[in-house]
Amino acid sequence: MSREINRILTITLLMLSVGTLKAQDYFNMSQYMMHQPFINPAAIGSYNTLNGAGLFRQQWVGLDGAPSTQAFNINSPFKGSNGNVGFSVIRDKIGVNDKIDLSGTYAYNISINSKSKLALGLSAMAVLNQSLYSKTEVNDANDPLFSNNTKMHLQPNFQYGMYYYTNKMYVGISLPKLLVNSVTADSTKDNASTSFDFKQLHYYINAGYKFKLNSNLDLNVSTLLKQISGAPFQYDINAQVVYKKKIGIGASFRSSKTLVALLSYQINDMLKLSYSYDLSLSKLGAYHGGSHEIMLIFKMAHKEPLLIEPPRF
Repeated sequence: MSREINRILTITLLMLSVGTLKAQDYFNMSQYMMHQPFINPAAIGSYNTLNGAGLFRQQWVGLDGAPSTQAFNINSPFKGSNGNVGFSVIRDKIGVNDKIDLSGTYAYNISINSKSKLALGLSAMAVLNQSLYSKTEVNDANDPLFSNNTKMHLQPNFQYGMYYYTNKMYVGISLPKLLVNSVTADSTKDNASTSFDFKQLHYYINAGYKFKLNSNLDLNVSTLLKQISGAPFQYDINAQVVYKKKIGIGASFRSSKTLVALLSYQINDMLKLSYSYDLSLSKLGAYHGGSHEIMLIFKMAHKEPLLIEPPRF
């Protein structure tokens, strides 16, 4: 019985891929607080050395066609200015849909006072979309809808963000996609279009604060609020205790009925390894083994101490 249900869920994912496709506005991840440039382009402005992160996420383990994500991000200060530049590549696959986002980012730092700064960031994006229908298993091998893959569509997009930070806290606002990328595919046509629709803009607000409990323990708390067109308001609440700035243990609660376990380890001054496991409390959670995510973060050592550096969870 469970095998049959798994098949039904897989077919549902497939059917969601057929017809008029509006690419996901942004990929899903649990450890955005560990490397915030993944969700807010302005966050790269808070670094003064070469930095970046690599991520792998497998969602809904055991469910055929479940989402999987690979991402890489690298950023650096722009010599002789208050700006930072960055590049990222994100591959997000769900069912037969394969999407790759290539982004170039620039962020500019503004000093508010001696204890706080505001960074503004803009990303120019190239979005690659393709549906791999030929890899599906169907009853009729001659079905024209599933006999060929769609074309690889190249579409433009942009991302904007603001990021205010001090040594103890940060608040960020971002618009993950400013344009709507759509693909229409059936047995007779395969077209892509890009448009602007104010009503379909998505909004992210992320914030965090670091509490120093004693000489050995820090408590990091953060949240992410999402207003996504066509979906209920969403929020995450996260907390992590860090021992001697080395080992972090924490948890998150997501309004989509998900609990997340968080672990992080500072390998050395340059490298941090983090892991998360998502446990779904929804009905769908009974048919998969949760979601796994691993991230490796790197940051070159500071040549000079930073006077203002936001919490790095």
